[in-house]
Amino acid sequence: MNLQILKKYKDKSAFVEDVKKRAFEMEMNSHGCSQVVVQTFLDVFEQEDRALFMAASPFAAGMSLTGNNCGGLIGGLMILGTVFGRKSVKEGMPGILEGIRPMRKLVKYFNGLYPSIDCRDITGTDLADPEKSEAFFAGGGLEKCAGILSDVAGFVAGILYDEYENGTDTDA
Repeated sequence: MNLQILKKYKDKSAFVEDVKKRAFEMEMNSHGCSQVVVQTFLDVFEQEDRALFMAASPFAAGMSLTGNNCGGLIGGLMILGTVFGRKSVKEGMPGILEGIRPMRKLVKYFNGLYPSIDCRDITGTDLADPEKSEAFFAGGGLEKCAGILSDVAGFVAGILYDEYENGTDTDA
């Protein structure tokens, strides 16, 4: 992702707020936690990446409706990976470690906000069960999930903006 596109924003706050709003609205209209976070950033950076978007599809309602890891968190990690991840397996562990700092920041942030990284613990329900899922969404669950995605996307946006301001070459 070419971070140079961020120069169209007045400042970090304007960028973060735009991303948060986009993620919230997209979840309310389209659903799919991980794909929403990924598509939000693809839209902001004016990119199309069908493979990346499709790769995010199994991370809804916890990995493949299992209630495990939050898809929003995974989507945020995927975006950070496109910017900071190693570019070849030949780089070995040093290649992983070189770019892992921003991803760890996101996980620590998420752990500070929510009781768990697991969807079922955060939502308090099993979204694979049609009756429980319907009750969750009827009771404001979609807004809750949209807020989580907004938080994640906003934090990722802040990391990206900081890297842009630091002049990091991240045009992947």
